[in-house]
Amino acid sequence: MGTAGWIVSLSLGAFAAEPETKKIEKEKVLPPLVITATKTETEAWRTASSITLVDRAKIEQQQMRLVPDALRAIPGMAIVDNGGPGTLAGVFVRGTKTANTAVLIDGRPVPANLAGSFNIETTPLDNVERVEVLRGPAASLYGGRTIGGVINIITRSGKGLAKPETTVYAETGSYGTFREGLSSIGAAGALDWGLELTQTNIQGQRINSQFQNSSAAGKLGYDITDTLRFDLDARYYNAEVGVPGPAAGFGANDPDAHLLNEFWSLSPRLIWDTTDIWQQSLTYSAGNFRQVATGVNFAGGNNRITARTHFWEYQSVIRPTEQWTITAGAWLQDQSYSRYNDDAPGIFNPGGRSYDVDQAETNWALFLQTQAEVLPGLNLLGGVRYDHYSDFGNETTWRAGISYRVPVTATLLHVNYGTAFAPPTPQDREPALFGLASLLRPETSRGVEFGIEQPFASDKMSLSLTWFRNDIRNYIEFDPTIFALQQIDKARTQGAETAFRWTPCARFGLDLSYTYLDADNISDSRRLVRRPRHTLTSSAWVKPVEKVHLGLSAVYSIDREDGFGAGQSDQEDYLNVRLTASWQVCKNFEIFGRIENLLGDDYQEARGFPAYDTGAYAGVKLRF
Repeated sequence: MGTAGWIVSLSLGAFAAEPETKKIEKEKVLPPLVITATKTETEAWRTASSITLVDRAKIEQQQMRLVPDALRAIPGMAIVDNGGPGTLAGVFVRGTKTANTAVLIDGRPVPANLAGSFNIETTPLDNVERVEVLRGPAASLYGGRTIGGVINIITRSGKGLAKPETTVYAETGSYGTFREGLSSIGAAGALDWGLELTQTNIQGQRINSQFQNSSAAGKLGYDITDTLRFDLDARYYNAEVGVPGPAAGFGANDPDAHLLNEFWSLSPRLIWDTTDIWQQSLTYSAGNFRQVATGVNFAGGNNRITARTHFWEYQSVIRPTEQWTITAGAWLQDQSYSRYNDDAPGIFNPGGRSYDVDQAETNWALFLQTQAEVLPGLNLLGGVRYDHYSDFGNETTWRAGISYRVPVTATLLHVNYGTAFAPPTPQDREPALFGLASLLRPETSRGVEFGIEQPFASDKMSLSLTWFRNDIRNYIEFDPTIFALQQIDKARTQGAETAFRWTPCARFGLDLSYTYLDADNISDSRRLVRRPRHTLTSSAWVKPVEKVHLGLSAVYSIDREDGFGAGQSDQEDYLNVRLTASWQVCKNFEIFGRIENLLGDDYQEARGFPAYDTGAYAGVKLRF
């Protein structure tokens, strides 16, 4: 098992930032492999990192629909949305803010919006093989904005399949919900593919809380020769979300306010097995994110935002021995942002109809990492990265880690330490968006973690505990007293994650986790908002008969604060329970259903934005 990896299973699909290996026989039991922690295929326990996998089986069993569904039960994470599917979701990894966690799809950076977040709330899971979440130091490989960690969404591939697999599903339920989708994975000769089409329509519970989402994604691979491979990743989504505004507090409840989000990307990659011990890859990615805001709920009123990204990465992996891997590379990322304000001159828009945001930023970097098993069970990792930002100068970040599997008891010990560097987001430095322009300095951090994991009963059971701490300088946050951003000298997040996994047989499984978190503004002696002090998660499943699967999962969030300045206050605890069931009627036909917020808890993840009441959903799935 990987460190702190309590939702872990062997993935049989493609690995993102590296070329895809030959399909592993399902009957062969191997240690779980991950790629995000080291950029190379590595057994999770050797990475010295806290990394959790939510695999395809877990996604299907718990009927997860969007990326936030897969993240809620991960230790050390808090997901905060504005009241329902498709609404803005904040991601707080170990108490760090959303803009300080990188999001990748198949190892490629996802274009961020002006606030530095990635609109994961509109990203479907229908054709995702697994989601890998790396918590802790990651900047030595991935550069800026990784103080919290990295989320890598790895899509399905048909490479190695003897027969194509196609799935069609339809679902309906509460709040005017209708979902339909089609996915296909397969291979024909040297060509393989993974394709997905989905459509979601939700009327919503409150007035103007509707959500419509259409998406298409495809991954094509072609083995040009035995040693040279080409793959192409293409994706598009269009999401329209009603934004009714807070039920109470700041902002008007505008029945006409809505957001239109549109995203597309195209990314080719070449992978060359140059020799038996040397592999090279070259990746290019072009992405475009567009957002149209309408209504008084948005500062500046009606506006149109565009973010464009070009990304190049060269990576070289050398394996001098089976126990030693050297990874080196270079990348270049060019980003541009603009916002056109459609409103007449006013308090939030003194310039009238014009481009009030027009920014560009270039970042190039070099990185080097070495990982080696120096003695049986003893793994050492070290990495360094040099970044140059066009607007923020140069920065060198590094990471060092050690993991040790104790003989006989199989106890796993790991230590990980690293530095990180996060330039201000475009929104942070834009006066039109309450930013401070050139007054802002990049955030920096030093992160450390210590962990232990103990397997029992031939690895049918495991217990893990990890302590972590991030010391952050130049932390950027909104100050309501001046209605602008401020930069505070010191912030700190620290705590502990513990997890328990028990799978005694093929008919039953249980996962439990608990996270304790202190997230504080040290300079002002107050807590950072929307970070619960205590988070408990659980997931249990049972198969009473071979073709029937029942599941029960829950998230319990305790002791959190929300609001700004003098309005910052305690928020009610909440318990969100989810019940799922599925019946494999025959080889090609499945019936499924679920109840969300089973106990009908009246709660708000973000203050002023009520979550949905109890909802029931059912559907059918065809496979052929």
